[in-house]
Amino acid sequence: MSIFYAILAGIVLFAVWRMWRNRHGEIEDRPTPGFDPAEGQPEVPKAVELFNAQDWASLSRLYLQLGPSDRYHLVESLSEVLRTAPPETPADADSALLTVFGGLLMFHGLRIQGSGPAGAVVRKNAPRMMENLQAAARLLRESASRNPHDSTTLALQIRLEHFTTNDAAQINNLVGRIQATEEANIYAASNHLLANAPKWTGSAASMWKVANEWANSGPNAAWLAIPARAHIEEWHYAMAFCAPGSAERAGMIDLMQDENFIRHIARLDDMFWAALPRSAPSGSETSFAHNHLAFLLHTFKVGDRARAHLERIGPHIGRYPWAFLPTGATRPAQLLAELRKQYSLPAS
Repeated sequence: MSIFYAILAGIVLFAVWRMWRNRHGEIEDRPTPGFDPAEGQPEVPKAVELFNAQDWASLSRLYLQLGPSDRYHLVESLSEVLRTAPPETPADADSALLTVFGGLLMFHGLRIQGSGPAGAVVRKNAPRMMENLQAAARLLRESASRNPHDSTTLALQIRLEHFTTNDAAQINNLVGRIQATEEANIYAASNHLLANAPKWTGSAASMWKVANEWANSGPNAAWLAIPARAHIEEWHYAMAFCAPGSAERAGMIDLMQDENFIRHIARLDDMFWAALPRSAPSGSETSFAHNHLAFLLHTFKVGDRARAHLERIGPHIGRYPWAFLPTGATRPAQLLAELRKQYSLPAS
């Protein structure tokens, strides 16, 4: 029976891998009708317009007008909208443009790489991936040297380190430098958490240490979505990376039916709503929080609590964590429509 489960797990993993790639093993940019790759961030259309017009001075000003988390989300969303490697970096680029171009190169390189470690890259794609990631590293290092106070630059570097060298000492150094900026950047916290997640090279213990530290120091309610993401990472690891019949998967199935654990998640949701009026999160922080809490509450079937978060998400579902579900990975707009119907919300 164990052989049967091993074969079945292999088939499932291949199907997930194949879902994202064409017959040559390359990641496909499949259209997702109705999905907003900017996830509702209002500055993204203007940023795309400025980028296409090569109005670099105006793009730099737009970037610098935003708060820390919104700057990070702008770069990631710009990458999702453009879907191609950026042109050559302007010779007179300031630190803001170096961060934008470095981030675009990094996200483009990671799309070539896919969701696994660098060793999982199709061989013929490896040189192109490394070219993008090495160029991104150079630009981000230069930007950080010119402006050490931009947490977005450092948060991007954490993600780059995680998917390349995975050097714990370097990641911890970057975290310390982020804390020295005194900027609250929820994507720095999220990237730090993911670098410690058990599905990569971390552990549940190290991940939870990171999650609790960031949640306790967060400036507003949105940061309670960091422990929500930790719960989601534990679920994803057990259900997608561990074999059927494994202790990890069996334990997660039991946990999903544990009334005490369900009450714990409900208390996390209560804490979020109680803290929300005290200090308003930024736009990207709000989106991050509602998407993660909705996913957690829906996946663990905590009554109809996901409804309030889905209502605030409106038509702009996030890529993550919904990409952990098959429909969310390929047809997020369809998934959102199904969720809104399930929770008796009008079509968005």
